[in-house]
Formats: sequence, C-alpha cells, structure tokens
Amino acid sequence: MLYLGAGKIEDKDLPHRHKMTDMILDAYRKRLTAAMDELKHSEGRISFTTDLWSDPSLDSFMAVTAHYYVRDEQRQLKRRNGLI
Repeated sequence: MLYLGAGKIEDKDLPHRHKMTDMILDAYRKRLTAAMDELKHSEGRISFTTDLWSDPSLDSFMAVTAHYYVRDEQRQLKRRNGLI
C-alpha cells in the first residue's frame, strides 16, 4: 500500500491494523492457491532444492525451492521455480 500525503497523513488515512492483516492474508491465500494450481498442472516431476544459512547473530534460515515445467498458451514448455 502506497500513500503519498505530502506530509499530511492523518490517522483516518491509514487502514486499521486488523484491516491490514486481512489484506495481507487475502493476498497470501490468493498467491498460495495460484502456486498450488500451477504445481498441480506441472508437466513431469517437481524437483526441490534447499538452502540453509544463519545470520551473524546465529538466527537460522531455510529456503525450499520447487523447480518444474508448465506449458504456456502456445503449448511450449517453460521452466519455472518458486519458493515453497
């Protein structure tokens, strides 16, 4: 959400924190559904890769990436990947 108020932002101009939470969760659910649909209709197998790392304060992180193929409108194979 972007608001350019030239320094004149008031409380009424900003969505309530519950509204922001709902907006974020709705966007997440839409993206999750689209990603699951694309994976369900992928051609062949799906491969997964992982990466593990930690930051200087030793907080650990893990990423899982799916690699797969889908057909575009012209029925050409396109390689896709995305974080899971």
